[in-house]
Amino acid sequence: MAESVQISNRQSTIQIIRAASSDIISTLGGDTFSFAMGLMLLHRTHSAISFGLGSIIYPLIGLLLVMPVGNLVDRRRHKPLILLSKATVIVALVLYAVLTANINDPMLLAVLLLVVIACCDKVTNTTFTAAVHELVNDKHVKTLATIEQAATAGIQLLSPILAAALYGWIGFSGIIRVEIAAEVLVLLIALSMHFYPLPAEDVPDTDGGEWQQFKIGLVYIKNRLTLRSVVVLGVGLNFLLSSIDVGLPYAIVQERHLGNANLSLVMSGFAGGILVGNLILSVLPSFKKVLLAVLRLCVLTGVGITLLGIIFLSTLTGNYLVVGLIVWAVAIGLVLAFINTPMSVYMQMTVPTKLLGRVGSTFSTLMTLALPAGTIAYGAFFQNFPAGPVYLITGLLVICYTGYQLVRTLRHEKVNRQIGQE
Repeated sequence: MAESVQISNRQSTIQIIRAASSDIISTLGGDTFSFAMGLMLLHRTHSAISFGLGSIIYPLIGLLLVMPVGNLVDRRRHKPLILLSKATVIVALVLYAVLTANINDPMLLAVLLLVVIACCDKVTNTTFTAAVHELVNDKHVKTLATIEQAATAGIQLLSPILAAALYGWIGFSGIIRVEIAAEVLVLLIALSMHFYPLPAEDVPDTDGGEWQQFKIGLVYIKNRLTLRSVVVLGVGLNFLLSSIDVGLPYAIVQERHLGNANLSLVMSGFAGGILVGNLILSVLPSFKKVLLAVLRLCVLTGVGITLLGIIFLSTLTGNYLVVGLIVWAVAIGLVLAFINTPMSVYMQMTVPTKLLGRVGSTFSTLMTLALPAGTIAYGAFFQNFPAGPVYLITGLLVICYTGYQLVRTLRHEKVNRQIGQE
């Protein structure tokens, strides 16, 4: 990879502050709105899929847009793309606020809004991933990733509690207005950010059509063992992990009748674990063997889901059950932080900047490809079976699947060492 343009440490620090502020406000507004929408749909439709709409829509939109967005981001200036996508979200939210009081089908309107937001988020997230080296110097890439993750997790820690409180205080219509104000503020922060130009890189490219341009990113992932292995692992694992997004709210509110407030506390536990995990990562050196570390942590995640099944099968009730779920959520959030952040830093530091749009778009889309199927399948499972057995079986499947991938990788490492010695 060619060296990025010289950006001073002071300039990098300013950009990190702006990026973190944007993430805090965006996450606070977006998560509060999503949680409130899930509550509204859950209470009005009594459907287990109410909290899983995003898990269906976002991957499908990502799959449809993976090629055009990847090519677009690598060809166009990044700042205008971000500003345009944020402005589109604001317009969509305003229209939703006007229509939501006049349409009797809340699920349909929610789906339409999430489709628009998913399209815009695909552009925004891919663009920010590709623009990392335009915002900070190489020394601050890990700092930017960990601080953004920690800041986002800190807000996610509070957003479910805030959403439940605001839902009872100002109602869903009031939360829509709060989200519009938050997105306007994020747009203003993005407008103030400076994207430093980068020199041209010696990366092979082609003047062919959309597919030929996009194919370069696919070939890059195919030829890198770590990226290729994580994608294969992620497709299967994300199908199984969708059980948490869909089933936990349904099990807590509908099956155990613990209420919205206790649900918000449990969901905040995830963010608390992610926050602590990223704070620890900020002072630790980068992982040397990213793939092996991720695989071991994924096996640990499977153990955690198995324990969740045991918790729901136990005789715990009331506050004891809530405390147990909160502790579990914090532990799983900690593990997920040690999985997600190192992979993000690895990609940003190893993929040529000119390919980050295509590789990042492909990577994120393939990683979430199984979520729609998982959301639909687990929506049906939790609608018809108790949470305990579903989570117990899911956890065992995660352990078997990731354990098999870990054994294969260890054998591959052993063979490479033997070849090297010869």
